[in-house]
Amino acid sequence: MINYLITGGTGFIGSNLVRRLVLYEAGNVFLIAENNADLWRLNDIISELTVFYVDLADFKNINSIVKSVNPDVVFHLASYGGLPLQSEQRKIFDINFYGTVNLLNACKDVGFDCFINTGSSSEYGMKDSAMHESDVVLPISDYGVSKAAATQFCVKEAIFNKLPVYTLRPFSVYGDYEMQNRLISTVLTSALTHNQINLSSESCVRDFIYVQDIVDLYLKIAAVKPARDFVFNGGTGIQSTIKDVVEVVESLIGSSLNVSWNTSLPRPWEPKNWKANIDLALNVLNWQPKYSLQRGLSQSLNWFKNNLNFYVKNYEDVKSCREKSSSL
Repeated sequence: MINYLITGGTGFIGSNLVRRLVLYEAGNVFLIAENNADLWRLNDIISELTVFYVDLADFKNINSIVKSVNPDVVFHLASYGGLPLQSEQRKIFDINFYGTVNLLNACKDVGFDCFINTGSSSEYGMKDSAMHESDVVLPISDYGVSKAAATQFCVKEAIFNKLPVYTLRPFSVYGDYEMQNRLISTVLTSALTHNQINLSSESCVRDFIYVQDIVDLYLKIAAVKPARDFVFNGGTGIQSTIKDVVEVVESLIGSSLNVSWNTSLPRPWEPKNWKANIDLALNVLNWQPKYSLQRGLSQSLNWFKNNLNFYVKNYEDVKSCREKSSSL
């Protein structure tokens, strides 16, 4: 049996990966989580997991847990700073950089078959064309800097110590179990409850990728374990605007959304280009996304329709909205 060790498994992407491992992969699944971690995404499968509550900055306890688990495959998704309110600089670097260093050093002591770190498209900074793994990274946020530093540490370990250590850089992931107040979760819940949506500029762009495609990429890296390439983009290679997202959702529900544009503040910077070059994943891993924006949003809409109780406080008052949307 394979022993899987996952950090960040209670989060959006991590919980989808954990669920895939539990439901479809043969193995034992161990989670490292914060002491105050909310397990709402995993409550229905928690009996299938072993959860350790520890701070990634606590090397002594991390080392002890890793020795007890003796993991074959490590998926490191824990992070801090990717959301607007997560601005504490010291915590950003403690979790994203030093947490990665601690975990990887502990895993080196016991050995492993594959270690996959989670980076970010924010590592690239502002680019004029599709972002390639070989691009010079020029992050313009503390979060991006911390992620870039962790990636470089992982690449150093892969090259210098000849270890199977990789980094996956997700772009704009959306889908099942996404956190509240993100763009697509906001659009979908507002569409289902017929509420007004406050959005920023129609022209803001991102490379949106459905979460199950990202989960596939984690598993593909773990299966292939390339010998010479250690960083992979997780995107679709297609750039879409916020307006594109709204229009696709409108086509799926068959009616217009109540959108108030330019009423939500955009980031201090907004790129004119934000998409992944995914040639490396295609050529080295034989991976490519299965979900178009249309198909991914359709899947997400159906999931949100059946799980509005996670997102709407007065759920009993909006049950009728779900029933109205039963034909979606």
